[in-house]
Amino acid sequence: MIQLSKSGLPMQMDEESGRIILGEGLAMEGYAGKAAGKMAGLLADETDLEMVGEEPFYDVYRGIAYPEDRELLKKHDYRYDITVIMPGQINGECKKTSGHYHGWTPARTNTYAEVYEVIKGTALCILQKSTNFDTNDPSGLVVDDVILVTVPEGRTLLVPPNYGHCSVNIGEGPLVFSNLAYVPCPLHYDPVKYYHGMGWYAYRTPEGISLKENSRYPHLPLPRYAAVKENPELGVTWGCPLYESFRKRPEAFAFLGDPDAYVQTIMDSLEFGGEFIRGENV
Repeated sequence: MIQLSKSGLPMQMDEESGRIILGEGLAMEGYAGKAAGKMAGLLADETDLEMVGEEPFYDVYRGIAYPEDRELLKKHDYRYDITVIMPGQINGECKKTSGHYHGWTPARTNTYAEVYEVIKGTALCILQKSTNFDTNDPSGLVVDDVILVTVPEGRTLLVPPNYGHCSVNIGEGPLVFSNLAYVPCPLHYDPVKYYHGMGWYAYRTPEGISLKENSRYPHLPLPRYAAVKENPELGVTWGCPLYESFRKRPEAFAFLGDPDAYVQTIMDSLEFGGEFIRGENV
């Protein structure tokens, strides 16, 4: 068993199956597993995908909490989830989540933000900005910015408003991450599936991780590379797990449901560099 100590919660992961085992007092509201076959239409190369169709890809454990915290989460319309992306590749491409865009706030000034905390492994988060993701014709999607963010174990990413996102397992073992999400936020998967994924794919090669542009997009800006920084104002402090941070200061996460005043502060939690920033254990 692998202890998921970076979560600050009594959780373990079975090393062989990748399944999460909740400790005493914790409960979840739902579980969903996604096998390789369900990723059809989202991968760079789907040759012989049917042959590995039942291979596990990623699992999501929704609504994990202690009973005494349910009312606090409900009061703010938040939900704490855990996602496990299995190690391995499909035709060289690293396993990943499906990817999606967040819906607009009622005022349509910005889309909703989110928080991701890497508990085990290393994530490459692909952030892709578009303001017409909800168009009726996805062939006209305009991508204004692409940010590739490496998030190592024990670090947290604030997903900025107006950016679709996808998480990729670029480590050698399972990738486990938590998220704190605003429940009323709509999720848009179709614009990503139309292009067989986000704008960039990650591959594992003998030399390490390599990145390849998704040629199905008619135009993509050159990606910017970034690492994550602490943002105590918004509840992100290294060494303090996300769940614990929320319990201590739920008001710090007000940006999840009302992001307008926080867009620049969220962007400031990214440290931009000139090249692909790999995690220590990749």
